[in-house]
Amino acid sequence: MAAMMQAEKIRPAAPVPHSRELSTLQVLRELGRNPVAAFGARSYREPYIHARTWVQDFMMISDPEGIKYVLLDNAANYEKSIQLQRLMRPALGNGLVTSEGPSWRFQRRVAAPMFQLRHVQAFAPVMAETAQAMVARWDGLGEGAVIDAADEMMRLTYEIISRTLFSNDVTMQYAKMAEALAVYLETQGRVDVLRTLGLPNWVPTPTNLRARGPLAFFRKELSALIARRRARLEREPGSVPQDFLTMLLTTRDPEGGALFGEAEVFDNVMTFFFAGHETTANALAWTFYLLSLFPEWDARVASDSGDRGVTRMVLEEAMRLYPPAPIISRDSIGPDTVGGIAIRADTSVMISPWVLHRHRTLWDEPDYFDPERFAPGRREKIHRFAYLPFGAGPRVCIGMGFAMQEAQIILAAILKRFRLELVPGHPVEPLARITLRPRYGLKMRLVRRA
Repeated sequence: MAAMMQAEKIRPAAPVPHSRELSTLQVLRELGRNPVAAFGARSYREPYIHARTWVQDFMMISDPEGIKYVLLDNAANYEKSIQLQRLMRPALGNGLVTSEGPSWRFQRRVAAPMFQLRHVQAFAPVMAETAQAMVARWDGLGEGAVIDAADEMMRLTYEIISRTLFSNDVTMQYAKMAEALAVYLETQGRVDVLRTLGLPNWVPTPTNLRARGPLAFFRKELSALIARRRARLEREPGSVPQDFLTMLLTTRDPEGGALFGEAEVFDNVMTFFFAGHETTANALAWTFYLLSLFPEWDARVASDSGDRGVTRMVLEEAMRLYPPAPIISRDSIGPDTVGGIAIRADTSVMISPWVLHRHRTLWDEPDYFDPERFAPGRREKIHRFAYLPFGAGPRVCIGMGFAMQEAQIILAAILKRFRLELVPGHPVEPLARITLRPRYGLKMRLVRRA
């Protein structure tokens, strides 16, 4: 018991909040460096922070009822922020994550059937088989081999998304894809002061120029994938796999009968290909990092029963401390009152799962790892809008069930065979670049279980 109490006082890697108030320019600079390091101590104490700046009116909400109001009750007044669009549209275009209004509703209706429970459950054998193949590969590396767990999880979820949603038709080499994605996230995935002030993405700044190569690579590879499938549908429709890509090309809107256009197909292939593997990979990497700090929980997950109750608790706590998408942002279309505070039209509204999940008024000892928060009987007491690893409201992540099933299957497969131990001295720093990645990867040693 004493050892467990001492272990619970380990504070997993996270920036220490600023104790002083920053100017608007300082905040923008810090957001560009690393958004999760930009928040001051006040953000973790107060339910609302409202400011009018020379850039844009701003409101940060950490009150679950206020979040519910913005994301659900009056969601029509809050659209994806222009800042977020500038980060994501160069790659994702007008896909499901970035679209608004009728376009979003049409895309959501068409995509939803693929993520129904019966379809997701049908993917389980492929997920398990792919995970077991990776475990077998690790078995051949030798006792004590060092891997980059972040990269290995990215590779694994890349293979799973390729096999499930795209029937293994993706021909991109993983190494080239990972390198291109890293460059894109580092250039286009960070808050840029000039873009914040309205500079268009097409202006040839050094970061925009660096991003052109990765974007051209993704467009060439995924356009070829789509073209191959179209040709096969025309040539031999009976042999075409009924996967997500086929659905995008053949499913008509149940309300209007329309098919996706060329641009909508491409944008959604990009959206689901990257959102479908990158966020889950990061969640798994952070889970392995936490389990390396808390071996008693590692042992519990390794011996978890078939219902994976402990595995889910650990995964949910990992996503509380390290939410895959650390910032949700909206712009108000018209004036409104939120939490008793009057805001003007075009106010930038930020909801940060990173801050929300560590807020001093919502969680006991929020900086510390405690999967018991999500134990049966306690999980139900958490306010639905105090925990947002997949967002909430009409725009909740459509792939939530897919991701949770995949992550639990992967954890079960790996932890029954190996314990992953962080290499001593390896630096661990959460870095927000649209998603939350370990800045330096995660060098971990494979230890076979007895």
